[in-house]
Amino acid sequence: MKKRRMMCWMLVLAMAAATGCSGNPETGEDDGTGETALEAEGGSGEEDTRYLTLSAVASSSGLFPYCVAIGEVLSELPELEVTVAESGGNVANAQELRAGEISIANSISNTDYESYTGTGATFEGDPFQDFRILWYYESTPIQVFVAEDSGIDSLEGLDGQNFNPGGTGTAAAVVMHDALDTLGIKPNYFEAAQADAGDAYANRQIVGSVKTGSAPDSYVVQANTNRPVKLINFTDEQLETVLAAIPSVTTGIVPANAYDGVEEEIQTLCTYQGIQVDMSFSQELGYKMFEAMWEEYPEIWKTAYTNGANNNIPEMTLQAASTPLHAGTVQWLVEHGDDVPEELIPPEYVPVG
Repeated sequence: MKKRRMMCWMLVLAMAAATGCSGNPETGEDDGTGETALEAEGGSGEEDTRYLTLSAVASSSGLFPYCVAIGEVLSELPELEVTVAESGGNVANAQELRAGEISIANSISNTDYESYTGTGATFEGDPFQDFRILWYYESTPIQVFVAEDSGIDSLEGLDGQNFNPGGTGTAAAVVMHDALDTLGIKPNYFEAAQADAGDAYANRQIVGSVKTGSAPDSYVVQANTNRPVKLINFTDEQLETVLAAIPSVTTGIVPANAYDGVEEEIQTLCTYQGIQVDMSFSQELGYKMFEAMWEEYPEIWKTAYTNGANNNIPEMTLQAASTPLHAGTVQWLVEHGDDVPEELIPPEYVPVG
């Protein structure tokens, strides 16, 4: 492999943050000390290599190993050197990309749609269309759990209860607020970071919480260890009502026996995890990034993220996307015989051949 410096780069980023380094690691701007952030990180500043930080997910998430592996995959390209950093969630990633603070990040389909269209509680009236989706790689059910001894058996049982809708800044929290508002269910929301919500659940300050992720999810596993959980099912009628109000989500399943003591299959809402970029990536580079991920180095991420090793990324991308794909992604899909819907083709796409 060309590069094996991921952990070193992450350490350098952490050290830079701890010492108040203010240079931009993606542009190489001078931080006022006469040294660019590229140079401070050990980069040469050469124009043929772009140094990026992929804003991922929480390090406790089962998706974090995938993000780290994708950083390694993309760093195999001579044009890129990618480090991976923990983030405050996909909503925070979208906000930072909008602000120009990052160029590449993990994303989630419902937040992508709401950011692009200026809908939903976070982005209402503020559409932002200067980003593109490279691909979607995982379907992630929204897992609503309560304490087994809480006496709650349905979503309606959350009304008036102390309940965490998901970690602050996460797509889970946005979706659950919207879904429960749509259904007229009004818990006493305990707004907190995911880790703090986990502690509050263990300490019986709240009756339950929400986590988006493939099952079994480590956060839910830990919650179940601390205090046995019960997963809450969405009825067919509830799903129909929520999907009509929130077109950016779909339905999903948490399989039976995904967690100790949870023997029934649960139907719920579902989103898709992906990788988004700003508009600075050329069609040629986007094509190379998709090719590296799917054709040249798939063993890297499949080994690191075994839960999704059998996922068909091109197929999932076309299924999940509701905003324009990157031009390079479209080029790859077209070349491989896929029919890309017109609404997913960005205006900058140039047919090749």
